[in-house]
Formats: sequence, structure tokens, C-alpha cells
Amino acid sequence: MDNSQNLLSLLENINHDVGYEKIRKYGRTNGFHNIYFRQQIWSKLLGVDQQLPYYEREKCLQHDQLLKDVNRSLNTISQVKNFKEIDQLRKCLMEVLDTIFSQHPNYSYYQGYHDIASIFILVLGVEQGYIAATYAAQNFFKDYLDQELSTTITPQYLFIRNLLLRYSRDTSNIKLRQLMLNIEHPTCVIPWILTWFSHSLDNINDICRIWDFLLCSKQNTILYLCAAFIAIHHQVLDMRNEDDLIGEFQEFFQNLNNKERIQDLKLEQVLQLTKTLETQYGFELICEQEHIQFSQNSIVYQHNFKSQLPYYNSLAQLEKSIPKKVFNFINDKQDIILNLGGIALSYLIQFYIVKN
Repeated sequence: MDNSQNLLSLLENINHDVGYEKIRKYGRTNGFHNIYFRQQIWSKLLGVDQQLPYYEREKCLQHDQLLKDVNRSLNTISQVKNFKEIDQLRKCLMEVLDTIFSQHPNYSYYQGYHDIASIFILVLGVEQGYIAATYAAQNFFKDYLDQELSTTITPQYLFIRNLLLRYSRDTSNIKLRQLMLNIEHPTCVIPWILTWFSHSLDNINDICRIWDFLLCSKQNTILYLCAAFIAIHHQVLDMRNEDDLIGEFQEFFQNLNNKERIQDLKLEQVLQLTKTLETQYGFELICEQEHIQFSQNSIVYQHNFKSQLPYYNSLAQLEKSIPKKVFNFINDKQDIILNLGGIALSYLIQFYIVKN
């Protein structure tokens, strides 16, 4: 069975918890291949449980800043920048952003969220893109929209640095360790975090592969992915001039589209290392030992949308009410239990295919 047939088979069971989990595993390992599958899967992974009515609103309070960013958007993506209707795309993007920030006046727009919305629109179309961008704001980017960026971003790049220090020590990677010892503030990762690389890469297929992975992962996985990207690509940096090392590092990683320096993104290698880092280096442990503090309600402590699944809710209740030995048996046999019975997901959305 080829990958497309395998994915079609998984899609038939996505409305059951085990199918949902298998789709997530598949997305991390293989990605969803093309726009057809992404149009059917992304919204489900975002936890969309209702069709939000989309209609244009009056200008939001942040309209002027949005307009400045939208007017220079989309021209970095190679598949879109020469599109003759790019102004119409920007108009749609502006209307979506105005609607989102009118409906959520508590959100403070940050530069880069327009990149998030633009990818959703390009992949899902305007109406479904609007819904997906709204849910993504709530479930993945909330920290940056309702808190001061300085308080949310600083602990994130400090975590990335400490993660790389531990990884370089454990793998005896002298160059990477020296690099991280010299660079206390790897601020080049900020646009990667805020836009999931959509501002930093020019190929929408590469962007979508990263998004496939992240939408199937925990909210803090983006931090591990940033660390993996640095670990894979740091080798080309010239370490001989320590005085200019910080500038060299920031310049190199801020311009990922420089084909003379990064000819191959090695994306699958980066994603594989991301999974390894997640397995070997616990998020809470590093934060505790390195005294890295996030706000108590930060999205980095959330584990995607398992809490919304009735199966995992019932499993949590079982854990509290029955002997641990019995609970562990049920947990170990969950694939068999789910395949036999199956429990419907609490959120079902209508498939929407964008016409060419």
C-alpha cells in the first residue's frame, strides 16, 4: 500500500480516537503530501468543532498596522510571488485579519501572525482558512497575542539554548557547544517560533511539511524543532573569528533562503532529530533545572487536544477511580479496545475543497 492509499485508509477512521492518534503519528513521520489531504486534515488537528460564520467586519482597531504588513506579504513565497492576482489574495488576507481581530479585541496583533493566516488561506481557502487561523490563535499562538512578547519569547529562546547545550554535551559536539556558550540570546529563532517558519522559508511545500509535523505535535514542539534546525545546520559556520561569531550566527539563520549557504534544508533529518530531542530531553525538567519560567497558563504546557477527546477524558477518570494495576492494563491495550469499539470524536467538521 503506497503512502496515499495508507493515508486514505487512516482518514476513514479519523472520527475515532485511535484514528485521530494514528493520523497524528502519520503526519509527524510522513507529512500529508498535498493540498487535498491537508484540506481534510488540518482543521481536525486544530480541534475545529464548529463552522464559524465568516463575514467581513468593520476595520479593527489594529487595521493600520495590519495593512502595512499585509501589503508586503506573500511576495516571499516562490509559488505565489509572481501570481497575477496577488493583490486580490492580500485583500482576502486583510479581510480575514480584520475579522479575527474585530471578534477578539483582547488580542494584540504581532508582526508575523499575518504569515500564519496567509498559509491557512493558501491551503484551505478564505472561509476555512479564517476558521483555522482563529483556532490556531487560540490553541497555538495565544501566548503571543494576549501577552507581552518580551515575556513570552525570552524563556522560549533560553529553553532552546539550554536544550542545545545539553544535546551538544551528550553528543560530544564541541562546535555546537562552543557556539551556544558564546551565544546567550539566539534571537534568530524568534520568527521561526512566531510564524512556524512561514516568514523564513520561500517554498510553501517545505512550510506545509513543517506545519504537518507541528499540528500533530505538542505546543512546545516548535522549540525542539528550532533547536534541531540549528543542530543540523550549524556546521557551516566559521568559528575562527569569535568577535563576530554572534553576528555571523544571527545573519546565517535569519536568511534561510540563501541557497549559497543552505543548499539543502535537510528537513526530514531536522524533523527526525526533533523527535529524538523530545524523547531524550523533557521540557518540564529543563525548565525546572535551568530556572526558565513561563506563565502558568502558557500554551507550552498544553499537549495538543487530547483533553478534548472523550476517550482520554474517560481514561483520566478511570485512572482516579480504579486500582492502578487495572488502569495500566487498559492503557496498554488501548489500541485493541479502540479498534474493537471506537469512540466518536467530539468535533466533526465538514470537508471543504477549494476550487482551483
